[in-house]
Amino acid sequence: MVSLPPPTTLVWDEATLSRFWAFHSQFSENYFSHQKGKSLVAYAKRYLPEGATVLDYGCGPGHLLPRLLDAGFVVQGADIARDTIGSAVSLSGQKSFLGFATIDELLAEGKTFDAIFLIEVVEHLDDFWLAKTLDQVHALLKKGGTLIVTTPNEENLQDNMVYCPVSNTVFHRWQHMRSWSESTLAAALAAHGFGDVRTETRTFDGGKPTSISYLRYLTSRITARLRKAQSLIAVARA
Repeated sequence: MVSLPPPTTLVWDEATLSRFWAFHSQFSENYFSHQKGKSLVAYAKRYLPEGATVLDYGCGPGHLLPRLLDAGFVVQGADIARDTIGSAVSLSGQKSFLGFATIDELLAEGKTFDAIFLIEVVEHLDDFWLAKTLDQVHALLKKGGTLIVTTPNEENLQDNMVYCPVSNTVFHRWQHMRSWSESTLAAALAAHGFGDVRTETRTFDGGKPTSISYLRYLTSRITARLRKAQSLIAVARA
């Protein structure tokens, strides 16, 4: 057997991240917003005024945007770069859709929103990008506006580590860099100027897949309720 040196941990530089997400953007079924977006927006509506202006920060291919528009919101999609923004949706002609932009463009224009959705983003960020992202979100949110954050609930990162035999590196299969609990997420939001922070855990309904029987669907719903809640949600004010 060939003796290998111990594997190194993959460094997520800009080029690697770009390749990684360009590849995964082809597979809608892998995105939380595609799987759970309808249930998430139904949950969030109770915290938002009717017709609110909403920013999906880190929108990626855009799976959450149609759900927000269906709920009656005025919606903007934005991410740090234009590479894959909105690649999964066609929203041209919808009067309540404000279009796509980069985060820097919105900041330069002085745009602000009644609410910002930060969905499955914070687990991907190192210390530098976490601080920068939360500061940017705060700047883009109107005074008294609402921030809604979701992230995996107390994820054991080691459970999703995989090995690449080509480069002899290990990495998290979804590029997660940190795990969050209710207390750590609330503390991070408070440290960046957000108040009235409320957290809870739950498993959002992904809807009935068309490829399985209704009995199997019900069984999976019951099983999910017996397990630890999959998602951690925080609602906070600017």
